[in-house]
Amino acid sequence: MKLRIAIAFGIGYLLGAKAGRDRYEQLRRAYRRATTNENVRKVIDQGREIVDTGTAPIRGVVADQLTSASDAIRERTDGSGPRH
Repeated sequence: MKLRIAIAFGIGYLLGAKAGRDRYEQLRRAYRRATTNENVRKVIDQGREIVDTGTAPIRGVVADQLTSASDAIRERTDGSGPRH
């Protein structure tokens, strides 16, 4: 009985792995076709530009906050800053 279960599991695993690999390859080919299409590239570039333009002000604020946080951490770990 255990042998039958093991064989059934093995067959199911092999079939599932093959189907998964085939689907992965199918998706990879579709991605490559889409990204080599000039119209798709234009839309991707336009989207990237919109995101970059919209997030530019925020990036500066976040960079300043990260610098402040890292300075505070450095002061606490070096022992040179005030302790609470």
